[in-house]
Amino acid sequence: MSGAVLHASFVRVPGQRDRIYVQRTDGTEASWVFPSYGTAPPHDLVHLVIESAFGLRNGFWGRVDAGADPARINEEANRAGGADKYRGFGDDRREILLAEALAGAPWTEPDVEAGALMDRIEDNLRRMEVPRPEGLVAERVAAARAAVQRLAARWRAFEGKGTIALAFHPDDPARGFAALAGA
Repeated sequence: MSGAVLHASFVRVPGQRDRIYVQRTDGTEASWVFPSYGTAPPHDLVHLVIESAFGLRNGFWGRVDAGADPARINEEANRAGGADKYRGFGDDRREILLAEALAGAPWTEPDVEAGALMDRIEDNLRRMEVPRPEGLVAERVAAARAAVQRLAARWRAFEGKGTIALAFHPDDPARGFAALAGA
């Protein structure tokens, strides 16, 4: 689906669970709720930025576009328990693990210096046993961090209900990063 775009809306609802609404590239829709992180941006929003920045096609958002249902996968993981919480994403989980290793870094923590952020990413990659991506360079990390921090500031600024709508390009995730970098 060359040029197809997934649209994701992250909705903050004070006093309630926050929500994500998605329109996949095939026109189908999905939505799920998650516990509010308060003023911190949703983890799945961070995933979208990071997966775009590093060109991940089969991370969390590529799999959502392909039909994965995060609400169902989370319910199954909670029921089954155990260490392999990503098993619901299928047999080949290399890129979902890479996405999680990248997104799990402290992108929004202002006191974490650039070098320490890179160290945390490297630690996550080792812990999750995934190879270091080619594009993991200081300039790309800085651009991704700036985009995440701008979106986090928008999220924190919502006094009542608020929405951040973003696009993800499953066929070429990095193509959409220019728009996110200017978000």
